[in-house]
Amino acid sequence: MKYNFFIFLIIIFASCTSQKKMIYLQGSGVADSTNNFINKSLTYKIHTGDILYVKVLSLNKEINSIFNFDYDASNNYTLNNEISMYYKGYTVSEDGHITLPVIGKVLAIDKTIEELQTFIQTTVDTLLKDAQVIVKFGGFKYTVLGEVKKPGLYSYYNNKLTILEALGEAGDLTDMGNRKNVLIIRPTQTGSVTYRVNLLDKKLLEDPNFYLTPNDVVYVEPVKTKNWKLNAPNISIILSSITTTILVINFIRLTF
Repeated sequence: MKYNFFIFLIIIFASCTSQKKMIYLQGSGVADSTNNFINKSLTYKIHTGDILYVKVLSLNKEINSIFNFDYDASNNYTLNNEISMYYKGYTVSEDGHITLPVIGKVLAIDKTIEELQTFIQTTVDTLLKDAQVIVKFGGFKYTVLGEVKKPGLYSYYNNKLTILEALGEAGDLTDMGNRKNVLIIRPTQTGSVTYRVNLLDKKLLEDPNFYLTPNDVVYVEPVKTKNWKLNAPNISIILSSITTTILVINFIRLTF
């Protein structure tokens, strides 16, 4: 009987350990409490090669057609998908500029999206009255690789993206994904920089790398036990075999 109890404890312990390794943001608060996590996210500066969406909007359709070469008087603006954005967006050149209709060359490199929008708006205000400038990333691209259900290259049409949102788009981690040591590879002007984040720790919510930047690569490594789990029999089968063996031994002892 004590052997059966021992096996029961092993099963419970294994189950609890496994669950603990799967829960994100542990210690972030119980259901009836509220915690405030302040995150000073990294400010992304525009790089060479970035594709930007820039529009000058006014009530005058003729003005719109002059300042925006993708303007169509029949439907205002042509629909932009990822491919058309490549051709119709403004790519930051090697010298850090974009070239806009009428306005000409504008230095974009090392500016934030907000700074670039303000700069272009100031220039447009000297040319037009009551016009509005809109600047956005022409597709926030990132890559998710490794132990996720849907690895691949993704586009996100917003200026901010969290690592949890990125992993959610990739179908979440597999059971074999190492949630404690996720690698972020971030290209910069001087080369690639790497960061490590722990999805199980609530401190992630205060980590600047909680927010991704364009062209980041997120790599989820396998846990160290992956190879063993792939080559060995399923643990439930092992425990079942052990239990059966103990029952047989107990039966033999009772019989003889």
